[in-house]
Amino acid sequence: MDEQGITSRAKLTPVTVLVVDDHPALRAGLRSLIDSDPALRVLAEVESGEAAYAAYRKHRPDTVVMDLSMEGFGGIEAIRRIRKLDPQAAVLVYSVHDSQVLLERALEAGAMGFVTKGSNVETLLLGLKKVAKGESFVSADLLPALLDRHRPSGAAQFNRLTQREFQVFRLLSEGHSLSECASILNLSSKTVSNHFTQIRAKLGVSSLAEMAHMAIRQGLIEP
Repeated sequence: MDEQGITSRAKLTPVTVLVVDDHPALRAGLRSLIDSDPALRVLAEVESGEAAYAAYRKHRPDTVVMDLSMEGFGGIEAIRRIRKLDPQAAVLVYSVHDSQVLLERALEAGAMGFVTKGSNVETLLLGLKKVAKGESFVSADLLPALLDRHRPSGAAQFNRLTQREFQVFRLLSEGHSLSECASILNLSSKTVSNHFTQIRAKLGVSSLAEMAHMAIRQGLIEP
């Protein structure tokens, strides 16, 4: 085969994708949409952050489309672990949330892009292709939040939390107990309790109910 033929074949090699979402119907829909683009191909689909990490180790896809709100340690922790395993991993968040706080945390964890589920299909497919090439990408509806990242806002108080404290905050706000958080994050109960104490002090809240209300106001969890 001549050089031109080899180049043409290389251009047709699709970008491989790992789909991570806890809703079976949405995963099936994403697989169908992604596979309809000849430049993309779904390698596997999984339902949790834990499964995402295991699937990434097994398949080594070119890119990952990652939901954030799932059972277990969730999407942000999955991003962090995948990026620790492979610093070049290309992860695109695909979430119903458009919170500035979640955008910041996802990017800090290592996500290369963020698309909201309210975006059109073309935006998602473009985002996957962009991050697979090592480029950053956010959907248009997130540009204001991206530009406001370093401006004072109601979300600024969350900057006081470490990444681990933020994980504990979200899990507790979603209704998990301290012991459940410890099990999900593979931490001791004492460590989680210490994080809880730090979270309350840094955010100025005194109860789990206040934490949940704060999380809902900032769009971090569903009401």
